[in-house]
Amino acid sequence: MSATAHVRSVFRSRPSAVARRLLCLAALLPAAASAGAQPAATAPRPRPQERVANCAGAGCHDSIVNRPFLHGPVAQRKCQACHAELEPRQHTFRDAMPRAQMCVGCHVMPLRDSIHKPVAVGDCTGCHDPHGADHRMMLRADPATKLCLICHDGLGFENRAHVHGPVAAGACIACHDAHSSWHAALMKKPAEQMCITCHTPVEESLKSRRYVHRAVPDGVCTDCHDPHASDFRGQLKGDGVTLCLNCHEPLRHAIATSKVRHGPILGTEGCAACHVGHASDLPALQREAQPAACLSCHNQPLRDADGRDIADMAALLRDNPNHHGPVRDGNCTACHDAHASQHFRLLSTDYPREFYAPFDEARYRLCFNCHRAEMVTVSSGRGVTNFRDGDRNLHALHVNQEKGRTCRACHEVHASKRPFHMRDATPFGAANWSLEINFEKRDTGGSCAPGCHAAVTYDRGDAASAPATRPQGAGS
Repeated sequence: MSATAHVRSVFRSRPSAVARRLLCLAALLPAAASAGAQPAATAPRPRPQERVANCAGAGCHDSIVNRPFLHGPVAQRKCQACHAELEPRQHTFRDAMPRAQMCVGCHVMPLRDSIHKPVAVGDCTGCHDPHGADHRMMLRADPATKLCLICHDGLGFENRAHVHGPVAAGACIACHDAHSSWHAALMKKPAEQMCITCHTPVEESLKSRRYVHRAVPDGVCTDCHDPHASDFRGQLKGDGVTLCLNCHEPLRHAIATSKVRHGPILGTEGCAACHVGHASDLPALQREAQPAACLSCHNQPLRDADGRDIADMAALLRDNPNHHGPVRDGNCTACHDAHASQHFRLLSTDYPREFYAPFDEARYRLCFNCHRAEMVTVSSGRGVTNFRDGDRNLHALHVNQEKGRTCRACHEVHASKRPFHMRDATPFGAANWSLEINFEKRDTGGSCAPGCHAAVTYDRGDAASAPATRPQGAGS
């Protein structure tokens, strides 16, 4: 008797559901036999038409339970906790309760001010597989690399030069609560507290340093830093200069409109070359005190934007012990603007660039910030300068002319080996010829023999000391 005939005889004697299933199976046997290469086991399995005791048995839903991490009801084979049978003969089911309420029937979670969108709409299965998964907590994807990016793929972390450590490690929940939080963006703590959980050196500097960046207590770290990824070092939201100038508007305007800009502003480090971003013991959040801060760059010959040479200032100060007062006091910014200026060499105010210049008190405003203008403006020098022959004011003679010599024709403005910051030689003419001055100091005067005139001696006629009104360190 053939298999089909046998099944039909069983069906006639026992017209049960089992017999009907066998009949369906027998109908497939001839085709399977003729195919030869494909056994009957590969045929689609008919749905059971009666209640079964084990959903994962007999090869039906085995794949659901063969996972490393199983949902509790699945592990206990209690499918009815979530599924209710609708029609046994059709083997159809419905949710045991509305799906948005199903998970919270067992998993009671506090709902705080900030709620993760899938939680708010009851879409727990957007992140969790309700049966089982290859990742803990039945997560649908690797939480270290893919899970959050299923939705948050627009952040483009992989294309950024600098990725925040927790992001690179896939530890989003180090900073964010996955379900709800009392804080914005599902943060586990307020943003300013969240960051110092890991960045303890920053917290220590804020407590111990004398000066704190105003943006720190007035805002949050994310005002300046991107907490996920950035193309700029330190997770900054922009390059050093652009970012800082978002707040420092007067400085932004000065840099935009000035003729001369300090080199570091145009460099890759920007403001961070001279300033720290959080706190410092120095005013203006300087990294290092002057002149050391300035000499960290000016320790080699440089060129300005016009191609003019800038001396190796570190070598000049080292080799010339008689320092100008501002240099001696560590105050380079008394004469130079550290950011940008309308004046050559970043001078903070007016000073003539030429060797010869018509005298105008306003043109020497830089020098007269410290030195008395009478040193140049009055013809009698007694009481205002020791550079005089008797009472005759020799500063006025040299400077207060239509073709007057500027101060640096004779004085080295940073440092010199000679008294009164006198230069060994002075640059002259368009080619900057070096003319020796040959200044010699005497008890009541001095002498010089420069290339511009014959040797001349001056004598005050007494042993008078320098004027009491002269600032400390100012030239005679």
